[in-house]
Amino acid sequence: MLKIKNQKAKVNLGQNFLKNRLFLKEIANNLDIKGDDTLVEIGGGHGELTKFLLKAKKLIVYEIDKNLANFLREKFSNFHNIEIINGDFLKADLKKFNHQYKLVGNLPYRITGLIFRKVLTLENFPRVFVLTLQKEVGEKILKQNSFLSFWLKIWGEVEKIDFVKNKYFFPQPKVDSMILKINFYQKPLVNDPEKFAKFLKQVFCQPRKMIKNNIDLPKEFNHLANFRPHQLSLEDILALYNFDF
Repeated sequence: MLKIKNQKAKVNLGQNFLKNRLFLKEIANNLDIKGDDTLVEIGGGHGELTKFLLKAKKLIVYEIDKNLANFLREKFSNFHNIEIINGDFLKADLKKFNHQYKLVGNLPYRITGLIFRKVLTLENFPRVFVLTLQKEVGEKILKQNSFLSFWLKIWGEVEKIDFVKNKYFFPQPKVDSMILKINFYQKPLVNDPEKFAKFLKQVFCQPRKMIKNNIDLPKEFNHLANFRPHQLSLEDILALYNFDF
């Protein structure tokens, strides 16, 4: 077990393990784990976070690294509420939870977008998602009116939990991270999220140009003609989408 725990992280899997106990407990606390919760963890690693998640009725851990999956099975062999799956989370069947699950993970930077596309669908979205991701991406979500920020805001309320310096990971990445929490609505703010995503892409196809250059603007929205996409509010975006798309 010691050999596995100290094995060299695999760069191709984006393995950077959060080691700081205070941040790990903060992540677990923000899940507000109840005794009847089903909880899914993306990437168990060495169980750094997993050990703080065991209050859930059912804990399912996806770990793509076979050696680490075996390590986790041995480490938590005395717990009967945990299932370790040696597999790719991107191939997980999330529909079976019928949205009645919570999701947590330290997201590999290179597949953050793929994980969002996996989770943010009418079939798959959870009740809560607490995630650690690249600080730059987190700031883009929180501070900029961008495609990604608007896309997330139709699914739920997004809040920053904390910043995490790169020194608290092993191996140490080049960039800092951020912990975010998404509290999902019972259903998204639009009936057809994929259609809305196409609309957003059109709005942001030339992000530095005025909105009138990106979409055919109805005369009812002429007051927005000289706005650039990032100057629009979520209310503006939804009004445009619901009016003419």
